Amino acid sequence: MNRAGKPTYVKLISVMVIGLLLGIVLLVQTVGTYYYVAGALVRQEAQRDADRTASSLARAVRLSGANDAVHLAPIVSELHRERPQRVAWIRVTAADGKVLAESGTPTGAPYSPERPGFAPQNRLTLSEVREAEGGKVLVTAYPLVMTVAGPLPAPATSEIAIYLEGVSVSFRRVRRNMIIGCSAAIALLTAVLVIGLRFPRYLRGQQYEEELEMARRVQSDLLPSNPLASDLDFAAECIPAWQVGGDLYDVFEAGYGRVALVLGDVSGKGLPAALLMALIHGAVRSNDWTSLPSTHEDSTQRLNQLLCEKTGQERFASLFWGYYDQEKGVLRYINAGHLPPLLIRRKEGADFEVRRLEEGGMVLGVRADARYHQGQAVIESGDLLVIFSDGIPEAANAHGEEFGEARLQRVIEDNWENSASQIRDAILARVRSFLGRRSPQDDQTLMVVRLQPVGSNRSGLRPEAEQVTS
Repeated sequence: MNRAGKPTYVKLISVMVIGLLLGIVLLVQTVGTYYYVAGALVRQEAQRDADRTASSLARAVRLSGANDAVHLAPIVSELHRERPQRVAWIRVTAADGKVLAESGTPTGAPYSPERPGFAPQNRLTLSEVREAEGGKVLVTAYPLVMTVAGPLPAPATSEIAIYLEGVSVSFRRVRRNMIIGCSAAIALLTAVLVIGLRFPRYLRGQQYEEELEMARRVQSDLLPSNPLASDLDFAAECIPAWQVGGDLYDVFEAGYGRVALVLGDVSGKGLPAALLMALIHGAVRSNDWTSLPSTHEDSTQRLNQLLCEKTGQERFASLFWGYYDQEKGVLRYINAGHLPPLLIRRKEGADFEVRRLEEGGMVLGVRADARYHQGQAVIESGDLLVIFSDGIPEAANAHGEEFGEARLQRVIEDNWENSASQIRDAILARVRSFLGRRSPQDDQTLMVVRLQPVGSNRSGLRPEAEQVTS
């Protein structure tokens, strides 16, 4: 982990801790609120409901002048019938425990004046929760007030039972919000715990991303950045499908008045391919392979043996490397299993002659006994050399159609009079347009070189040494 990344990780850990504490507080508060609503508020509402029913009963008794069981029973039945979903039962008992009237299905023995905490003569009530047939009920005993028409036999007691479940319906929205809040708290805690468990893997992923970024910068530094001493007009670009790729190009002064032209493609993508390509690039730069054809061929065979020894058969590489002798106007090359570069020459009129540079041998890293031979091409003034990896012609659009070599040649012919950099840009732009919104599935590397022997001068062409990397 680098120093720049530490503040980010500290902030992330702080956010996780805060999220964990927030989730715990939210869960505790929601659960506490739920029990308060389910307990205290529901019971308070049931108690108020019982008080209203008891008041209605006392008022009805007082107005009707009922003072015996015969007149009291209809009043009790009527009150219960008005609210059967909320009132479990209504029962009126005398001081001696005799039931004067009842409606519903009472549970338990009637209240008596001798019960501790209950004093009808002092108008004190008593409440308790019982299990009934329809669920839990709040049972409250009230002293029944004397009527105008005459007293009931001794101090009477009215017993009102209210369904707690019926009362809790009134708090349905509150309960729903509490369930949502509780679910959100649990989800937050779960998310924080999952993040915490995956945090070490996240840190390793961040370190891997940093290493990939460093590898990308190193790979970018390997690409040529200094202009050539010669006036060779070339332009190139390497676009990896991932952060790092298995393609590489190089152009450098090789001694003996020659310019080396190299483009390679390792099987696969990503960091493994980039490491192997770095090995190949080091071998290309460290070998003196531009002096004689035999030296070039021997260097290729040694490079092939090295890859066979150091890599598995699933890892191989194609390589086109050659050198251009401006004094003699000759391009000498070895194509080790690479897509044949195109050497394009404009003939009289508007016709073009295309030569594919195929001589060399098989791909590197497959057979240790492979042999390679050098090919050559005589260059005329204004010839164009286009070297590319398979990510260019094999770029496929959403319909599975490949860009193909024919389209590549058409772009080159349409931009023939332009500089190497303009032709390069036109090819890459046409490939991007062909792909549409689809991302490249393979590394795309392209090199365009306008070959101009010493002493030749072709009007309309301006020497330019330019390369762009991305």
